[in-house]
Amino acid sequence: MPDTHEIEVKLRYESAVQLEGAGLQLEVDMARHFEDNWLLDTVDRQLSARMAILRVREAAGRGSLTYKAKAAPELVTQFKARIEIETQLDDPQSTVVLLEQLGYRKWFRYQKYRTVYRALLPSGASLHVMFDETPLGNFVELEGAESAIAEAVQLLGVQRADYILESYLVLQNAHCQAQGRELEDMVF
Repeated sequence: MPDTHEIEVKLRYESAVQLEGAGLQLEVDMARHFEDNWLLDTVDRQLSARMAILRVREAAGRGSLTYKAKAAPELVTQFKARIEIETQLDDPQSTVVLLEQLGYRKWFRYQKYRTVYRALLPSGASLHVMFDETPLGNFVELEGAESAIAEAVQLLGVQRADYILESYLVLQNAHCQAQGRELEDMVF
C-alpha cells in the first residue's frame, strides 16, 4: 500500500512565478484547470466528529475520491500532516449519487483554479507545488517530504507565522464568521 500521509503548508502568493525568483525550479505537471469539490458526510456528521473528510473532486470530466483524517500522533511536523487515501474516478457525478444512496450528504462545496508544478530544489529534492486561485484569494501549497518543504520555505524566506495550516473549509468558515454569516460554499 502506498504512503497514506500527506505533509503540506499553504502560503499566500499572488503568482507561482514569485517562487522561481527564490531558487525553486518549477516545471508544469498539470496545466491550469478548474476544480469543483464536494465534501460529504453522514446526516449525523460522523466524519466531522472524527475530524475526517470525504471529498469528491471533479476536474475536466474526471475526478478523485479522497478520505482525509488526522495523522497518527507519532507523526510530528511543523507543517500540516494528514492521512490521505485517494483513488481516481472516471465519473465523479455518479460517485456522488452512489455515496448519497449509502447515506452520505453533500454539505460543503469549494471551487478553485489549480496549476500543479513539480519543483526541484537546490539540494536535489523535489516537491509538488500547487497554485490555487480561489474566491478567498491566491495560495501556494507545498506538498512533499518535510525536509523538502522546510528547504523551500527557507529559500522563500517565509516565517512560521506565515504558514497556513488550515483547510479551505476552515478558511471559508472564518471568512463567513468575520462577515457575521453562517458557513457558505466557497464558489465563484
